[in-house]
Amino acid sequence: MQQRFSDSFSKVEARAISQHDDFMLDTIRFFRNANKLYRRFDDWKGVDRFYFIPLNLNMTYCIGGYSINMADGPVYLGTFIRNIVEHPDLFEFRCPKCGKTLYPYGFNGSPLSGRVDLQSMCDCGWEGYEMVSGWRKRSDALKAAQREDKFRLSKYQFRVKCLKEQHSTVEELLGWLKK
Repeated sequence: MQQRFSDSFSKVEARAISQHDDFMLDTIRFFRNANKLYRRFDDWKGVDRFYFIPLNLNMTYCIGGYSINMADGPVYLGTFIRNIVEHPDLFEFRCPKCGKTLYPYGFNGSPLSGRVDLQSMCDCGWEGYEMVSGWRKRSDALKAAQREDKFRLSKYQFRVKCLKEQHSTVEELLGWLKK
């Protein structure tokens, strides 16, 4: 099963590189390194240039010409991870192979059925989905985390604009974590 996911990551990564799609490239690198980024979250959560790396997460459900957003605007790496870590009752689950606690790197589903697939991978090699119910409460939690980060985000955006700070990437974050 590991090979199948790695191959799909490789194809999307190659497409992102050829299309110069930095958002998708960061998203794929997050998917591949989610466990490391969760484990080391306390080390980088206070560094705005890493915290506010935008991800290309498709969190919209469309039906009958209407869009229902699970999250508002861009979803930032730090906001996404903080939300999941702060709500283990909504997002953590056990690896079906070894029993280790897992956090998802992606979730999608339907507001109509309420079903959500939490996608994760484990250090033991298991990769897949945990199907749960409660689309609305997970959406509400993520939107609340985005609102909580709004002031911090505006201060960061001011620094980027006025002080010419540079946006960062998941690859730079991983390099920083190696130091």
